[in-house]
Amino acid sequence: MDLVVYELSFLYWKGANSYMEMLDIQQRQKQFFKTVYEPLLKKSNHIEALSSDLKDNQYIRLLQTKDNYTNTKSFNNIDDVVFYTTANHSQHMNNYFTLSATNGQGGTQQDLLNRSVLGFDFDKKEEKPDFNHKDVVFRFKKIGLFYHSLIDSGNGYHVYIMIQPTNDIKKIKAVQEELGRRLEADENALKPTQLLRVPYTYNVKNKDYKRVNIIHLEDKNTIKRKSIDELFERYCNYEKPISSKTTNYIKATTNIPPCIDEILKKGSPEGQRNNDLIKIVVTLRKRNKTLNEIQEIISEWAYKSDYNDNIKYRIKWTYNNTNNVKMDCKGCQHYDSCFNAVQSDFIYSDEHKVLKVTETRIKTIGNRSKGVKSMNGNDLIIYGVLLNNQDGLHRKEIIKEITYKGNARLSDKTLTSALQQLEANGFIEVKGKPKFYKIKPIRSKVDLTFNISYGATYEAIKGHITPDELKLYNYMRYLHNKQQREDNKALKGNLFQINQVELAKELGLSRGRVTQMIQQLLQEKLLGIWYRQPSKNNGYDYNIYRLNY
Repeated sequence: MDLVVYELSFLYWKGANSYMEMLDIQQRQKQFFKTVYEPLLKKSNHIEALSSDLKDNQYIRLLQTKDNYTNTKSFNNIDDVVFYTTANHSQHMNNYFTLSATNGQGGTQQDLLNRSVLGFDFDKKEEKPDFNHKDVVFRFKKIGLFYHSLIDSGNGYHVYIMIQPTNDIKKIKAVQEELGRRLEADENALKPTQLLRVPYTYNVKNKDYKRVNIIHLEDKNTIKRKSIDELFERYCNYEKPISSKTTNYIKATTNIPPCIDEILKKGSPEGQRNNDLIKIVVTLRKRNKTLNEIQEIISEWAYKSDYNDNIKYRIKWTYNNTNNVKMDCKGCQHYDSCFNAVQSDFIYSDEHKVLKVTETRIKTIGNRSKGVKSMNGNDLIIYGVLLNNQDGLHRKEIIKEITYKGNARLSDKTLTSALQQLEANGFIEVKGKPKFYKIKPIRSKVDLTFNISYGATYEAIKGHITPDELKLYNYMRYLHNKQQREDNKALKGNLFQINQVELAKELGLSRGRVTQMIQQLLQEKLLGIWYRQPSKNNGYDYNIYRLNY
């Protein structure tokens, strides 16, 4: 049936101010679909060069959803698609269409026939607050790629690149994922079976209706479609390494654990490659290797491992976001001689309450100069409580958090002083009446952060350790993390050797007081002694401690 007949078949269309607006929207939608599917359309004997029919029994699959309702239909004619998505009932639904033409039987990968477009989704919720279409355009310019259509999806943007028709699903998947990574698009919208919103329908969430509008659509007669082979060669191909020169250089200049050396030499089997990649990245980053150096090394390992699954993105993400990795050292034949031998790596269970802290904040414990930001033990207790309640607390709620067996750990006066000090130093935000207290976020590189158990703070709340002893333990954790970053030969995992004289000096305490506090931390199991041996210099015993929290 001709589109004009459809247009005359109903008198009312919700969302249009007039009958003419409805006609205009249908025409724009038809133009969009003809641009997307142009290579898949039959030739026409009429004035238009192309008909609205897809050739070779190919279909456009549509999905409609709202709340718990879901319905799918397949059409091999664009006019039918336009009528269906602009019909009165469709205006109350979310409408999606397949980027691939299908066989009309289903929407699985086996049902896909041909692709003539690549699509990318940019979700505003995942971006900075002022993110807009100009940011999307900039990302395409940055990687030297031209797009053909830009759509405002209601809560983000969809971008389309027209390509020569292809049924090579493997290359479609590889190109979509690699371009999606470079463009920082939504990773969940890069599947071969992907559907995106139909232009000029509505993004429907509860009672909120936002229309999906075309910002830019290039004239289909001026579009130069890219071939998937060309895009794959440009963005996804990687060369076989000529030799293992880089790996050998790293081995000669860096204390690489034997297990990592073995992985780099032989490669990794399928099923183990993701974990091994993380081990390589974290181990080398902790040995002060740059991201570029690590990428070079892993390119050789990846070739040996027959591994090219979005690898550059995985390396960069791991480098920036993963601080520790489980090495499975127990039972290793090199355990006694390996600098990487790990007793424990502060890997907590999912049920464990863990505080993610930054060196920038925790090192203020050691600041003693006047006018410099600092935290005392009482401040640290409240800071830990608010870190454990990221959404913020009122004063009454804070008092409840620091109360154990009916007794509040801090008096009203001391609590007021701690809150005022934290606010003055810019560590917390205070809003409203009654006052509402919340941690002030701080940006920090992953290797300048570390996890510490909330149990340490809770031991202070219960009165098992003093605020000053909590302060000492936190400062030891800060020094330990700093040492892990800066010293390739530092003890690994939770093992830490300290000089009590220097520790006392940094905290402004006597050596005797530090010794007493460490004894209390040992008694309450925040610390443990892993190794004790007489010093060669003065005969006194020195300890290597386990940091347990």
